Amino acid sequence: MRQQTWSLVSVTLGSKNFICKLPATDAECWSASTLSALAKAERTEPMRLGIRRLLQEAVALVTLLSLALVMSAGCTSGDTPPAIVTEDHRFLDVTEQTGITPQHLQEKTQDRFMPESMSGGVVLFDCDGDGDLDLYHIRHGLTSDRYTASASAGNRLYRQDDSWHFTDVTETCGAADRGYGMGAAAGDIDNDGDLDLYIGNLGQDRLLRNDGGGVFTDITEASGIDVSGWSSSILFADIDADGHLDIYVCRYLDFDEEVRINDSAGRPEYPAPGMFRGALDQLLRNNGDGSFVNITMEAGLSRASRGLGVVATDLNADGNIDFYIANDGQPNQAWIGDGAGGFQDEALAMGLAVNIFGQPEAGMGIAHGDIDDDGLEDLIVTHLVSESDTLYRNLGDGNFEDATGSRGLAHTTLDFTGFGSVLFDADGDGDLDLVTVHGRVLRGAEQPGATGDSYWKPYAEQDHLFINDGRGRFLLDANSGFSSRTAVSRGLSIGDIDDDGDLDVVIAEADGSLRFWKNQSDAALWWLLEVIDASTNRFDTGAVVEFHQGDAVHIRRVGGGGSYLSASDMRVYFSSTAEVTQLKVRWSDGERERFTVPAAGRVSTIRKGTGE
Repeated sequence: MRQQTWSLVSVTLGSKNFICKLPATDAECWSASTLSALAKAERTEPMRLGIRRLLQEAVALVTLLSLALVMSAGCTSGDTPPAIVTEDHRFLDVTEQTGITPQHLQEKTQDRFMPESMSGGVVLFDCDGDGDLDLYHIRHGLTSDRYTASASAGNRLYRQDDSWHFTDVTETCGAADRGYGMGAAAGDIDNDGDLDLYIGNLGQDRLLRNDGGGVFTDITEASGIDVSGWSSSILFADIDADGHLDIYVCRYLDFDEEVRINDSAGRPEYPAPGMFRGALDQLLRNNGDGSFVNITMEAGLSRASRGLGVVATDLNADGNIDFYIANDGQPNQAWIGDGAGGFQDEALAMGLAVNIFGQPEAGMGIAHGDIDDDGLEDLIVTHLVSESDTLYRNLGDGNFEDATGSRGLAHTTLDFTGFGSVLFDADGDGDLDLVTVHGRVLRGAEQPGATGDSYWKPYAEQDHLFINDGRGRFLLDANSGFSSRTAVSRGLSIGDIDDDGDLDVVIAEADGSLRFWKNQSDAALWWLLEVIDASTNRFDTGAVVEFHQGDAVHIRRVGGGGSYLSASDMRVYFSSTAEVTQLKVRWSDGERERFTVPAAGRVSTIRKGTGE
């Protein structure tokens, strides 16, 4: 483990000056404007930010250091965050050509029914096995009881019948669910070669089995699943390496619709999550016969928190699946697996529970991936306005550091409320870039160009694309295309929708709209791989593919969840200007295999047992 070093930074708060101790890796890139904003926010939101604790523990001294110390360490000075401006938009809005129109926008209540502000998931998956990506959109539509979708609303299944054109097949394919939809995920629960759907609701969750060809049957009761309350993000993972996908259900809070608040102008506003108790996440073990058993308490998941995002990965490199949970206003959880279905929260010891100031934040979504190609997967958690998103860099041996400042995300994310977030290669250069979508949860000043009706405009914000500089530092792409739209974004999913060798973006907005962004990057060489283990966990969720280029190794994980209420294409994508010299797979059961590198520029299948 790398030894931590510290730097002293001078911060002025009011008429007083303090000397603060920060980890050197982050002190280098906490700019003057960022620290000033944190100090200002601390005066107005003492429960949200932790700098007060930091300042109280610091020793008040005569100013020995100025913030020039921070500037001289190689950061951008002033109020301008690190940014690049591309010559052309990387992404083009192609929503109109998809054939998906917002005919039935989600209904909303004038008394600010809290769940309507949090909903909006999207799943990209091949529902009918024809090789292209289809889409499942989580929606809600209110009836008199608030928890049941009206006949014209509810979740929708869209089948792609031509490049970028979709047809609504919800009713004919049995994919309708008129619960109050929140999140969903796709996984092959019975290893029959097609992807099934788990839907998380405010109310009763549902499990839809794909019977082949994209026709679904609701098997919730038959499978023994009985999960109700406020579910959020969903994830499939094989927790005990028995070859059957289990289900992790992230749950938010114990909602009471009688809790109401008004803003300073006397208008109804959405309640704060801190007004409710957290809910206990649920873990469902797959018995392998189409049934599931709830093992939440048996597995050790005994602490309720306000969970919104979940990732399955190997946090401590012991070969077992672990879960990382983004909690809203409470410490995040790192459930470390023992390989047999038991878990223990080690987030605090691993450096994953709180931010650099020792404070929990309003965790929403999670992005995960290896940002600096050191072979270790890092984590990024999105947060509320006045809390920057937090980047936890993986140091190895189960240890992480908050590297938000040194990686370019401290200042640039401070003024936004983040939800869906995904690490993916946006520009075809081989490293992982970052897309994060935004939307307020409390009214604010209306932004120029805000979309939607008068109800949603005060909540609208711009979405962001950050480009990786090749060393794991992120630069805001000021002309990506995303910043041209100001909306209330929630769910986010990534996949190569048109199989042209780059990854496209779908965003679910709070009003029920979908936004499609076509990637216009021109990758020199690209590989899009379907990873198959026909003998067991068929799509081998949890496997890691290694793309070798000489001494450089780039890793990509199959599945693993992340984002917010959403799920992305499970196929593995890699692009580069140089050839791949070796291709290796670490299968989810721990076996390793080397394969002949497939030809670039096409979709290929990697099958377990056909390598060496």
